[in-house]
Amino acid sequence: MAAKIIILLGVLAWAGCATSSPDGTHSGPVGTRSVIGGVEFWKGGPPPRAYRVLTPTASQGADTSATYRGQEGFIATDARRRGADAVIVLNEIMVVSRMDVITGHQILAPRVSAQLIKYN
Repeated sequence: MAAKIIILLGVLAWAGCATSSPDGTHSGPVGTRSVIGGVEFWKGGPPPRAYRVLTPTASQGADTSATYRGQEGFIATDARRRGADAVIVLNEIMVVSRMDVITGHQILAPRVSAQLIKYN
């Protein structure tokens, strides 16, 4: 539940930074485009064309053996399944996934938070 609240607050904060005109276009810095699993991924900003947000999404690995790229692959699968045209990556962070019961050390894992979008 706490993770959902954190994601929601992040999405709301990020959305507040963007401006949009009546025709649905967005002004400000444009992100960097890459294609993962046949889906456009935008990092560092939104795409240069009008879009609408379908839903926020996130993927988290089990431990440090997972990668950000692997989590983006899971998000690309989710985007295709939901009919999204592209993904705007909100953040990529390492989070505590669990505690090692023997040593008591934290086990970190990569987490990618994003928005699935549909072009207008």
